[in-house]
Amino acid sequence: MKCQNVMEEYVTRKLDEVIDSLDCCKCDQCRSDIISYALNRLSPKYVSTERGKAFVKVNTMSSQFEIDILTAIYEGVEIVKKNPRHQQKGA
Repeated sequence: MKCQNVMEEYVTRKLDEVIDSLDCCKCDQCRSDIISYALNRLSPKYVSTERGKAFVKVNTMSSQFEIDILTAIYEGVEIVKKNPRHQQKGA
């Protein structure tokens, strides 16, 4: 297993869970921008083994961890909504 930031997995999964309840564009560009915004505000969780991945998972099962991810996602949605980078229809 190569070194990876499992926070990206957590943020992407959480965005998938909540995106339908958010008033935002769901195109690939906007999703990517929301994820990038959130990841730049959260502490990375790098692992290089499956054991490390399991260890991080156990240590991230708190309510505060989920709140931090959701807060970063919601902030990202607001920023991306105000400054979308996707191709506008009719432009």
